Amino acid sequence: MTSERRRWRVRLRDHRGRILGAGTMLDGEHLLTCAHVIEGHDDITVDFVALPGVEPGIATIVTQAAPIGDDGGDVALLRLRDPEEQIIGAPLHRTALEDNQRVRAYGFPQGSDGMWSLATVVGDGGHGLERVQLHRTPDAEPITHGFSGSAVIADKTGHVVGMVATRYATEAARVSWMIPVETMLGYLPELRRWAEGSPAIDPSFVQYPEPPAIDVLFAREFARWLGGHGRSDVWVIIMGADDSAVAGSLRRAVVLADRERGAGRSASGPTVPPMGSVVLAVDAVGKTADEVRRRISERLDVAADSPAGWHGSGRTVVVYGVDESAEPDKLVGEVLVPLAQRAHELGLRLALAFREETSPGVSVVRSSTDLLPADEDDIEGRLALLETRLAELARLEKDNLSDAPRFTDAPEAQARVRRLKGALTQLRSAEQDGEPEWVKRHLPACERTVARAAERARDLRRLLDENVARRAELRARLDAYGEMARNSGLVEDVELDAAYAPAWRMLFEGPCDLVAAAAAVERYADIVRKRIDG
Repeated sequence: MTSERRRWRVRLRDHRGRILGAGTMLDGEHLLTCAHVIEGHDDITVDFVALPGVEPGIATIVTQAAPIGDDGGDVALLRLRDPEEQIIGAPLHRTALEDNQRVRAYGFPQGSDGMWSLATVVGDGGHGLERVQLHRTPDAEPITHGFSGSAVIADKTGHVVGMVATRYATEAARVSWMIPVETMLGYLPELRRWAEGSPAIDPSFVQYPEPPAIDVLFAREFARWLGGHGRSDVWVIIMGADDSAVAGSLRRAVVLADRERGAGRSASGPTVPPMGSVVLAVDAVGKTADEVRRRISERLDVAADSPAGWHGSGRTVVVYGVDESAEPDKLVGEVLVPLAQRAHELGLRLALAFREETSPGVSVVRSSTDLLPADEDDIEGRLALLETRLAELARLEKDNLSDAPRFTDAPEAQARVRRLKGALTQLRSAEQDGEPEWVKRHLPACERTVARAAERARDLRRLLDENVARRAELRARLDAYGEMARNSGLVEDVELDAAYAPAWRMLFEGPCDLVAAAAAVERYADIVRKRIDG
């Protein structure tokens, strides 16, 4: 990133000169920061750290979304009293965030003039899963409260993809949090004038008339699937007309899952999908195959023939009205099927919605993916596919057997792959011995058993991944409040020590009961807050 593109960096101070945090200039007049950074302050001093010799400015609040607890809202737009002409603003960029994506932020720890810290994207968390967890790289500067309000920049593109929102953090903490750009746009629509990049969902998803009622069974199953549970990586949905309950339920789920449209939502329950679980929703009605292809490429930087490398951890692409596109056959054959065949490799899940079961594209998609088995007579192809699935199952079971004992609520991990590999060996031997009919009779049962075992293992892996992330969040929260207590002189306090000890044991010793641990951490945090507030 050139120096020209770094002029947006600013440091925020109060009237006494104390550093409050960081900010991002959007143009020569407006800047973005966290609401908690400027909480209780009317006039904020703005240091233009990237413009040597330029006198500080004074900013006031234009609008803000107040923090929701420690992990929701917390966005503020400020305006300088006197615009700074030398500023080149940082455009906000909508993007589909990737797990393990490398990012960086420029903050002001311990009153410094500023420094960079490097981190990787881990996954969703916080209020309604609105925030994204970051892990700093081992040698990087800790992302402490001096970084709050700083722009988060994607290393690969140089785009601003979020804002650091670490309210409390210790010097040793590895975990921090960011608010994605799309969530900020949802809370403060005024920010959209500075936003670039392709939105996650087409506008038409909120313009269709709502049906009288939703299909509760479909809505519940779809929300669960969007959360990463059950079925395969490709789901063909027969939705009927636009005013059908299934079509309405599908559109409702897409809107609720969108960070920009669903930010701060109050809806909850089994029919509500996780925030951010739909990274792209395309309304294909009336669109050409190339238009849909471009939409996918713009949003995900991935195409059916692109090399593997975009890993969205099972995030979903929805294509609505496939059979009412301008070129349904071309769309299915040249765009959707090639993408569906590589969905697992690319870390994608596809929900392809057709009007009618009899649409030709339905059978084409099903016959070209794992939705239907390979050609019944292609024994070698089916055995090769079994080998691939067993290799995946082996990796899943190894990880699950390691992590499941760490949590009290996790189901017992199963070790089935050795027995199933034995069954595959037996089928291979029969094939080599010239007994194809025997293989054909016994192969379907083996395929079903492996598919069920793999689905159960994936479900457990997703649960364990959620548990590991939740435990890391609780550890960071406990650590942060411990640091707050020490910074406030609350050391060797009997009541605080008595509350801290059980929370620490639950999170660091033996199997972790996450519900009990969360309650213990909150008890400790509540005592700390009350002591600090007097």
